[in-house]
Amino acid sequence: MPAMRLLALGVLLALAAPALADEEVVRNHVSFSVERSREVENDWVTAVLGASFESTDPAEVAAQINTAMSWGMEQAKAASGLRMRTGGYTTRPIDDPKRAQLRRWRGTQTLVLEGADAREMSELVGRLQSRLQVQSLGFSVSPERRREVEAELVDEALGAFRERAERVRAKLGAKGYAIVKIQLSSSGGPPPRPLRGAAMMAEAVSPAPPLEAGTSQLSAGAHATIELGF
Repeated sequence: MPAMRLLALGVLLALAAPALADEEVVRNHVSFSVERSREVENDWVTAVLGASFESTDPAEVAAQINTAMSWGMEQAKAASGLRMRTGGYTTRPIDDPKRAQLRRWRGTQTLVLEGADAREMSELVGRLQSRLQVQSLGFSVSPERRREVEAELVDEALGAFRERAERVRAKLGAKGYAIVKIQLSSSGGPPPRPLRGAAMMAEAVSPAPPLEAGTSQLSAGAHATIELGF
């Protein structure tokens, strides 16, 4: 029996040793986050316009939308330096309780315009408002500028991480530290800031809407855990 007790005690000590080692490692871990941010001038304007029609004949709805979108795309092609793409085309029935036997159909399609020339965009949107509805119009940071600034902010965040890790090591009296894990993150700011209300429609050619770029805040952060060595 004494031998069995000694064997059982040895097994328990063997199982407890890794747990104690893990506890020691965890006790020497320090986790923290650092972040760097910057206000960046908006240099990219995005406009979303739509064509919407209703009729009892779905074929007529499609034809009307195709005509309006084709016209809008021709107008956009004449503007240099602007990117253009179309959104999805959708149709849905509209039930009117007063006309149980007469079903109407509504169809919509969007046209998305993007570019760096705010004046040209403003003039184009002013022309397109005669036949298309403006759903949104706003500024943001261009993809190229966003990548450039975020790369600089990541470098700044890593520098801040090294500074913070060294300060923690010195204040706690450790001889050194090792990186257990580090995670980098970046924030590209909010989506394009809307400048005017949705679904605007003009009966004739509207004046160019006023545009003001403003700024967006971009940021990058480092979330890390270090192990202190004593």
